[in-house]
Amino acid sequence: MSKAIFVTATDTGVGKTTVSAAITYILKKRGYSVGYYKPVETGCTPDCQDASLLSKMTGQSIDEIVLYRFNTPVAPFVAQEIEHKYIQMERIYSHLDYLKGKYECLIVEGAGGIKVPITEEEGRIVTYLDFVYESSLPVLLVSRAGLGTINHTTLTVDALNHVNADIKGIVFNGYSGEDISEHRNPEIVHLMTGIDILAVCNKSENPINECIYRIEPVIDYIF
Repeated sequence: MSKAIFVTATDTGVGKTTVSAAITYILKKRGYSVGYYKPVETGCTPDCQDASLLSKMTGQSIDEIVLYRFNTPVAPFVAQEIEHKYIQMERIYSHLDYLKGKYECLIVEGAGGIKVPITEEEGRIVTYLDFVYESSLPVLLVSRAGLGTINHTTLTVDALNHVNADIKGIVFNGYSGEDISEHRNPEIVHLMTGIDILAVCNKSENPINECIYRIEPVIDYIF
C-alpha cells in the first residue's frame, strides 16, 4: 500500500497542480514510483490541463488519472448537472484504492477548495471535505501568499480540523514581495493555526521549478 497525500487549496487557481507536479518530480528523482489522481477535472476544453501535465511526468494515461472529465469550468456538482454525467463516490474511492496499491507514492488532488461540492448522494451534498474524512488521507494545503489569505487559510484549516484531518503543512504560493501583507501572512497563519509552514514559493516564470526548489528540503515532512 502506497503513501498518499491529498493536495487541496484555499481557492481555485492557487497552485495545487504546480505543487503536485513539484512533489511528483522530487519523488521520482528519489526513485519512487509515483501516481497522480484527480478524481474530477472540469474545464476540459477539450484537454484536461492538470491531468495532461501530470500524465507527462508520471507516464500514466489520462483515463487512469481522471475518472470524471467535464467541459464546463464550474464545480463538479454543477458540471454533472449541466452535462448529465453523474459522479459516483463509490467509484472514486474504489479507484483510489486501486492506485494506492499500484504506486509507492500517490498524490491526490482536489478541485478548487475543500468545500467544493462534488456530487449529491442520499439527499446530501458531498464535498472534498467529506472525501478527506472518508479516505483518511493526510492533507497538504496550498494557499495564496497575498492579501486575504489569512482568512481563507484559517477557515480552511478550521474545516479540516472539524473532521480531524492530518494536516501535514501549508505551502504558500505566488509570493511577489510587492504586497506588504505577504511578509507577515505565513507567520500569522502559523500563530493562528499551529500548522507548519513548509514552503513559500515565489512568483516565477517557471513556477514548477520554483516549487521544486522550495519543497525539496521539506519533502520528508510531506511523504
